[in-house]
Amino acid sequence: MPRLLTIGHVTRDRRPDGDVLGGSAAYGALAARRLGWEVGVLTAAGPDFEPERELPGIDVFLIRSGATTRFVNTYDEDGTRHQTVVARADDIELTPLPEDWRRPDALLLSPVAGELGGVRATSLDAESVGAVAQGWLREIGPGGLVSPREWTGAGADLLGVHVVVLSEQDLPDADAGARKLLKHVPMVALTRGWRGLTLLARQGDYEVPGLPRAEVDPTGAGDVFAAAFLVRYHEAGDPLEAAAFAACAASFAVEGVGASSLGGRQEVLRRLEMRERYIEEGECDD
Repeated sequence: MPRLLTIGHVTRDRRPDGDVLGGSAAYGALAARRLGWEVGVLTAAGPDFEPERELPGIDVFLIRSGATTRFVNTYDEDGTRHQTVVARADDIELTPLPEDWRRPDALLLSPVAGELGGVRATSLDAESVGAVAQGWLREIGPGGLVSPREWTGAGADLLGVHVVVLSEQDLPDADAGARKLLKHVPMVALTRGWRGLTLLARQGDYEVPGLPRAEVDPTGAGDVFAAAFLVRYHEAGDPLEAAAFAACAASFAVEGVGASSLGGRQEVLRRLEMRERYIEEGECDD
């Protein structure tokens, strides 16, 4: 039985130098594995996805589909992402999941293209539950062009969820959208790239600084944040400590293409110390 179970499509993300493995479920699983947790992934993908090679050391329960979900991501100078979906795997269902996969310590719902259908956290028995919002906030239009959409079913989709992770780029007015989600969950982490995040809770809002790093590819940083937050929140029970830890874990993700630059636990702890110096002195170490 995995300590963390992520559920969502693994993807192929097209880049000028070739496709790379992507998807919130994959990024989150790889990040948690680097932090020392046993991890499982429930996903759907086509015959080109090879779990043992692409997610080494991670248990994968795979629903074979006719295709793997494929994204083309482009970024403006200000970091705004534009996406096109050129292929999509089948929706994910829990029916094939073995009984001993249904009681993880932590669960991360990680949709990227509305693929979770009727999957709910309450269908599983996890102690700590997170959700990455982006997959519920996307409309796939003509030609596969992705645009924001209103999350009309958030109350049902988020039953049993403790924290939602939302990027400030996921909605035109992400601050207002994050506050609306507090009607359904105890916490919302609104990430703001290198600047850190706002942790919204029903008792108040908390600004959590990040750790600026040289950015190569920002794709997946929010997913790494979500998994690292769940890992540390489950271990320590302190959401602010978990948010700082997760911000430092996410700082590794932007430094390489795909999941190539993720940090291990000791590396993340060292960056926590760097972050403290950055907050005090306003300067970053290498």
